[in-house]
Amino acid sequence: MDKISYGKLREAPRTLLRDAVPLLAPFTIYVEPTNICNFKCVYCPESFEDFEQRSGGLTRMDLQGFECVSDQIKAMGGIKTLNFYMMGEPLVNRDLPQFVSIARQKQIADRIILTSNGSLLGEDAARRLIEAGLDYLRISIYGGNASAHARKTQSKVPLDRVQSNVAKFRELRDDLRGATFIYAKMIDSGDPVENAEFLERFAPIVDEAAIEPVMNWNDPSEGNLAQVDAETLLQRPNFQNRKTVCPQPFYTLVVHADLRVSVCCVDWAKEAVVGDLKIETLAEVWRGAALRDFQLAHLEGRKSELAACKNCTFLNTMPDNLDDLSPDEYRDRAETVEFA
Repeated sequence: MDKISYGKLREAPRTLLRDAVPLLAPFTIYVEPTNICNFKCVYCPESFEDFEQRSGGLTRMDLQGFECVSDQIKAMGGIKTLNFYMMGEPLVNRDLPQFVSIARQKQIADRIILTSNGSLLGEDAARRLIEAGLDYLRISIYGGNASAHARKTQSKVPLDRVQSNVAKFRELRDDLRGATFIYAKMIDSGDPVENAEFLERFAPIVDEAAIEPVMNWNDPSEGNLAQVDAETLLQRPNFQNRKTVCPQPFYTLVVHADLRVSVCCVDWAKEAVVGDLKIETLAEVWRGAALRDFQLAHLEGRKSELAACKNCTFLNTMPDNLDDLSPDEYRDRAETVEFA
C-alpha cells in the first residue's frame, strides 16, 4: 500500500483558484449516499428534532441515481476528488460499496474518499469497499473514551465496536493487499487527556491518526452547532485565512441523496441548492444561471443575502482566496469559457 498519506494529500500544492476560475468542471464533488445517521451527535444538525423536516426528508440514493450521477461526472471529463459524505452515515446505504465500484470502473475521479463513523463497517462491507478500489477511508471518532463517545454521539454503539471494526478493516485490507489508506481523526476535544486516549486507541490500527481543529457549521449560532463561540473560534490558526468571498461555490458541488445539488458541504438544510438532477444534468447545473448568480453574490459582497452563507465562518478555514477577483473580471472570463 503506497498511497500518499491523507495529511500530505491535504498539504499538496493547489491550483491557484483565483487565476483558474471559472472551471470547466468542479475539482471536488461530494455525493451523499444518505442523510440518515445512526448517531445523533450533539453538535450536528442530525440531533435536531426537526432535522427531517428542515432537510427535506430522510432519503437514500439508489443505484439508478448514482449511475446517473457517475455518468454525468464522466460526461464532464471527470473530477479530482469524489467524496462519499455529506450528512448521514454513508454505510446506512447498503449500496455504497457498489457506488465505489461504479465510480472506480468508470474512472470518474482521481481519488475516491469515504468518511464514516465506523459503526457499520462490518466484514462484508469492508471487503466490498476494499475490493471496489476505495482510495481513502476517513474514520470520524467523536470521543477518546467510552463515556465521551456515548455522550457526544447519543448512540448505543460502543466505542470498542468502532475500534474493533477499524482494526478488522486494516487486517482485511492487508490480507487482500488492498490500497485503501485508513485515516482516523477526532475533533480537538479541548482535553489533552481525551485527545491522548483517542491517539492511543486508534494510532496503532490505522495508517494515520490526527487531532483536527474545531470547525463550525454554516450557522453556528443555532442549537448546539457551535462547539466554541465565534470570536474564540476565529482566533484559532485554522480560521486565520479571513476572507469575504467563499471559494467553495467556485470548485465544489454537493449531490444530496435526493439528487438536489448544492454548492456547500455544510449546507445541511439545503439553503444553497442551485439545481436538481431530476430535471437537469450536472453540467447544466455547473454552467447554469443559479450557480453563477450565487458566485457573483459572493464576489459582489452580497453574501449576507444568502441564507446559507450570511452567518457562516466555515469559509475562513479554506486556503483559497478570491477576494481580489472582481465581479466584472469574472463575468468577462465566464463569457469566453468554451465548454465541451
